[in-house]
Amino acid sequence: MAGVLALAIAVGPAQAQQQAPVRVPVPTLQRYVGEYDQNGSTTKVLLKGDTLFREVPGKREILQPISETLFRFGLVFTAEFVTDRAGGVTQVVSDGVGTEFRLPRKGARAAPAPAAAAVRVPRPVLERYVGTYEYLPGQMARSDLRVVVRLQGETLIRSMREDEVLTPISESRFRVGNTSMVTEFVVDEAGVTQVMGTGFQQLLARLTPKR
Repeated sequence: MAGVLALAIAVGPAQAQQQAPVRVPVPTLQRYVGEYDQNGSTTKVLLKGDTLFREVPGKREILQPISETLFRFGLVFTAEFVTDRAGGVTQVVSDGVGTEFRLPRKGARAAPAPAAAAVRVPRPVLERYVGTYEYLPGQMARSDLRVVVRLQGETLIRSMREDEVLTPISESRFRVGNTSMVTEFVVDEAGVTQVMGTGFQQLLARLTPKR
């Protein structure tokens, strides 16, 4: 398992960059065009030919399709377009790890994050995940960042930039706060690894031995 995790670090991002190109029909792309609100500022989505662009003041980036609804831009970010029953569109921008913004197209409310099914995880399983996690080497320039997971009653709390409730989807997978992001705890003979993110960008952190 440790070898698999090491391989994920070594080739994960490269594989994402080299994946086969996805072609999205122009009528589908046209559904996403418009102005999106982010806390009072405006993000525009434009269509030129068969290419979608994301524009903020002073910057325009190509939205490279991963699927018909999910697009990559920049180094680590993705934008997913979620359409509700009334035809309103929300742009969900995420780094796949610890940041997510939900931008409603102007004139519509932001679509809520998908609700996690109610799953009860035995306390001994939750206790296994508690502690301080250190990022595996080679994933980022800084080496002093830590992720702390603690148990509050029957609820796991993760502390990175701020405290976030981890809602169980299964005994090993948890939804992060009120977002659509997921973190997973992988247990093997070497200990516990927290796999953060399920999209283009993934980060792995190993639970430090308890003293």
